[in-house]
Amino acid sequence: MGRTDVPRLLCRFPLVATLAATAAFTATVGRAQTAEDEKAIRAASAAYQQALDRGDGKALAALWTADGDIVDGDGNLTKGRDTVSIVTEADPASRQQLRIRDLRLRFIAPGVAIEDGIVELPQSASSAASAGRFSATWVKQSDGWKLAGVRESQIGRSGAEQLQDLDWMVGDWNVEDAGTQAGGTGSKPTTEGPTIEVMVRWNANRTYLLRDMKITPPAATGQAVPIQVSQRIGWDPLSHQIRSWVFSADGGHGEAFWRHDGDSWVARTTAVLPDGSQTSSINVYTYDGKDRCTWQSLHTHAGSEHLPPVNMTLIRKPGRTTP
Repeated sequence: MGRTDVPRLLCRFPLVATLAATAAFTATVGRAQTAEDEKAIRAASAAYQQALDRGDGKALAALWTADGDIVDGDGNLTKGRDTVSIVTEADPASRQQLRIRDLRLRFIAPGVAIEDGIVELPQSASSAASAGRFSATWVKQSDGWKLAGVRESQIGRSGAEQLQDLDWMVGDWNVEDAGTQAGGTGSKPTTEGPTIEVMVRWNANRTYLLRDMKITPPAATGQAVPIQVSQRIGWDPLSHQIRSWVFSADGGHGEAFWRHDGDSWVARTTAVLPDGSQTSSINVYTYDGKDRCTWQSLHTHAGSEHLPPVNMTLIRKPGRTTP
């Protein structure tokens, strides 16, 4: 290095030092801002969970962007602010306390962060405990951090575990108020319904629920012989769903796919009657957590006819402890 190089280096040193100092200062400010934003998101996330727990729709709505949405584990899309009415209209007694764990937060762009975690639901009257993963997108707006989207996915449960959610069915039941409803739900039966008794038990390995029904036609029909119906409800490894098969002593048969929908179980049923005609219906079972279950059968078609809905109430006979 020549003598003439020294002044040139000395001239450059202040510039290099200034750039280094500026970079260090910017990194320090960036880290401080990130920490502040992370704290704000954590607070907003906690506020969201607390609002869910107490059913505070106004607080929930305030934490969503105008076009924020949720895609649940079944692929259903719901606007975030539309969930407010679902939460506020729910029976407080049926509201489940969520537990959130394994949270991880990362910033993917200025003003945009992703929060991942696991949400756990405790056991309820009609279902076992369950868990799922979620990914929430937070965006920074003028009035704070807001939810722009939530994506949920279920943590896999075995078919046997899912079938256990129907354990509440076990027992002997009488059916009351069985009749055809001319005016839909809430209307009085327009025709006398049959007398129905239902007995449900597990098979030896608890792989199937065995559901047997004795249906005695009303006296006005002149049919004195009861009809015996046997149904088997189990996990179908081919379709990966709960599925049932039903066989009637009069020669009819059918099958259904079951799914859990909120506080109810929905069975989408197709059947063949003894005369060869085909029917389809949606059967909705809503268990009250004790000894009653409403059973609504909504016929989508019976041959070329469209039949009115049938509403029934199942009352468990004494002798079986409520699950």
